[in-house]
Amino acid sequence: MPNSILTQSVLALPAAQVKSDYISSCGPDWMAVNDVKTNHGTVQRVGYNTAVDSFCNKAGGVSVSAGAYTSMATRVWLDYGSSPEITGLNGWVYFEIHNKQNGPHVVDAESCKLYLKKLSENFSGNSCYGPSNKDTKGGTWQVGSDTVSYHALANKFPPGSDSVDKVVTQTGAISSLGDGDKGNTLDPFPTYAFNDVTPFACHSHNDYTRDKALYSALSAGCISVEADVWIHGTKLVVGHIDPGSNGQTFVNLYVNPLKKLIDERKAVFPAKSDQPLSLLVDFKNSGSDTDKAWDQLVADLQPLRDAGYLSYYDGDFKQSFITIVASGNAIKDLSSSAPSPIPKALSDATNPQRAIFVDAVIHKDMSHFDSLNSYYASAKWSDAVPKGLPISGDSKTKLDEAHSKGFKVRYWDIPGKDSWQRIVDAGVDRLNVDDLQYVAGLDW
Repeated sequence: MPNSILTQSVLALPAAQVKSDYISSCGPDWMAVNDVKTNHGTVQRVGYNTAVDSFCNKAGGVSVSAGAYTSMATRVWLDYGSSPEITGLNGWVYFEIHNKQNGPHVVDAESCKLYLKKLSENFSGNSCYGPSNKDTKGGTWQVGSDTVSYHALANKFPPGSDSVDKVVTQTGAISSLGDGDKGNTLDPFPTYAFNDVTPFACHSHNDYTRDKALYSALSAGCISVEADVWIHGTKLVVGHIDPGSNGQTFVNLYVNPLKKLIDERKAVFPAKSDQPLSLLVDFKNSGSDTDKAWDQLVADLQPLRDAGYLSYYDGDFKQSFITIVASGNAIKDLSSSAPSPIPKALSDATNPQRAIFVDAVIHKDMSHFDSLNSYYASAKWSDAVPKGLPISGDSKTKLDEAHSKGFKVRYWDIPGKDSWQRIVDAGVDRLNVDDLQYVAGLDW
């Protein structure tokens, strides 16, 4: 409630000039108001009001000095302005109490909840609340005459670990690790951000084009990600089109963050520690540059190999945290009826520990692919399933053949999200996904 200084300042103003206790602005992104269950009722997601309770209970009793901020970030479900039971991604809500008055402001837990939940209430004139989906954009509640502000703003990215589920008081607001640019990842990589993530059999297609490479896919729970690579000297750079020698490197976007994640959390997905990640590396170079790219990939993976984090073949398949799958021009004779892995994939000298597998071509003769050299079997949807759903006839025969060889099946350029459940139900092992927020609507 307003303290005595605030009350005196309000009473000193003419009534026509006083605006007290009101919503001054809304945030940019929608959050589910209440806890919801996604994926056909199997996965619990944290709603805004639960996040408010968590913050206010921890902030209660804190004395915020003049000009200071008391802040905390915590998990919330971002529903993209759609039904939160079938659409959304794990995100964060940043709570901040900014004391703009001359004296201290002591946080009262119940008043804190009252203020912040005004942003999620359904009342006339509250544009921060979405009645159709029961969601909120959060925003700012002004206490008194703008002397104390209670902020609640959604963000796709976390802050540093010192303010995740921990109340901090400082001279400025906490800030996100994300800088808004695409084509990079979060640095330092927030390994604490995946502790509660439920993994799903989705494949993050062209992963490096997302808000943040690797981070966005793992946050959504995808157990497979894809990076297109080009060789430039002693660097593999990432991009669908060659970005040149100054492009983001495979090491910085994928190798270093994954090693840090497993070093610190002993898993890719701590909530399901036995769930591995597949990292599909699509070779874009051709000719002799393909061999150079292969050798560089072997070198780039050395830290993961030394740590024992890579799956490998030694008489049979040995699963570890990460399975590397080489695709694209790592397959030779792609235009022929019987493509095969490039020779470097088949030699112990050029494929140490046989820790790089390849991507079989599912709609062609797969006699050159087996469990020793391959892990995925993939193709463009229209090539492999020309008749569409349901998968039948020759398409079903090839799907069954791939499974009999122990391969995980993936198609790209698949139909839109209305067909995704049928594709999953047909036995496709990795759903090729561009729009991660729709993964929440599937029954895996």
